[in-house]
Amino acid sequence: MAITHVRLADFLVFKDEFEMNFSYGVNVIIGENGVGKTTLIKTLYVMWHLQIEEIINGNMLHQNPKAAALVYEDLSMYFPGSNFFEPGLGWEFNENLIKRIFTKSDEKLIEVTYEIKEPMASSFIFIPQSDTLTQTPGLLALDRERILPFDKTYIDIISKAALPVTRQTTPIAKKCLSKIIEIINGEVLYENDAFYTLKVNGEKLPFSLEASGYRKFGLLWKLLRNGLLEKGSILFWDEPENSLNPELIPHLIEILLILAQNGVQIFIATHDYDIARYFDVRKDKNTPVMFHNLSKEKNMQIICNTSPEYLELPGNLLETASADLFNAVVANAIGVQDDE
Repeated sequence: MAITHVRLADFLVFKDEFEMNFSYGVNVIIGENGVGKTTLIKTLYVMWHLQIEEIINGNMLHQNPKAAALVYEDLSMYFPGSNFFEPGLGWEFNENLIKRIFTKSDEKLIEVTYEIKEPMASSFIFIPQSDTLTQTPGLLALDRERILPFDKTYIDIISKAALPVTRQTTPIAKKCLSKIIEIINGEVLYENDAFYTLKVNGEKLPFSLEASGYRKFGLLWKLLRNGLLEKGSILFWDEPENSLNPELIPHLIEILLILAQNGVQIFIATHDYDIARYFDVRKDKNTPVMFHNLSKEKNMQIICNTSPEYLELPGNLLETASADLFNAVVANAIGVQDDE
């Protein structure tokens, strides 16, 4: 299954109607602060949770108000402080397409279109901006007993990383795992409610003492080893550049492109020029990559410009900022001041 289209109306920062189409491979979403990049990918991720709840409950949530209320209360934890997730939902089927629809007060708020492909989505993964695996001890147990006042994506990713490893690894996983082992000089263990890096020299390093950039690769290693990034899976990653040394970015892009080539649909929300540019120069005809630039019009309406070519995106502030920096470097080299 792949997400092919979203339509939003009056949902958080997305006023009036907003529509966007997606690539089956990699989707790189850029834009200034406040244009809804995180909101967008998190919405796509959360919609799958409701779909799973519907399957578990026999597609009967719309006929069971009490069960539906509990599900919507759970969904609201992904957007703390909002009350947008209320009972009122539906399905639409059209040949090999599924449309999942949320409504509120008879107004359509969220519509996500999935294309049914084989295999069905085996897992949805959302990696939030901030580091999570160092916060593990006791957190999962606490979440089971208490309502925690923070974004539930943190609990989700810890729960998935804490799963037992698979008995066997696929060739694609082995290829990616070997590359990550070279980068972090080890592999990742989960023992006694905590994560560790087991270095090739036998040293077991608590994840809290691991370099923050290496922890990103370590999390990816654990998700791969747990069998969660296989064909049919969908990965959402919010600002992977945080705490990542620029020299590691091409290695990250290489791994993500390998996953996309082998049937993982990927959504990246980023402010980083290097990440967007590396996807642009490393993509090939067998790996569809689409670039999406979100921006605000004068009436504060969010719009999206999309192109398979990064340099053809109109209003690309990453490119503008890069050009401004280059001009400043040149001016400084020849002794020209900004006010001259």
